[in-house]
Amino acid sequence: MTRIGHGFDAHRLVEGRPLIIGGVGIPFERGSLGHSDGDVLAHAIA
Repeated sequence: MTRIGHGFDAHRLVEGRPLIIGGVGIPFERGSLGHSDGDVLAHAIA
């Protein structure tokens, strides 16, 4: 059986937070504001 899903997650970028996308830290002066790490890719998949 084939299953297809769709995920969406968005966070505001703010100063002083790490930018993490797919579990990888990206060097940038702002990062995602979220309740945990703010990883939009991981949160859209899970």
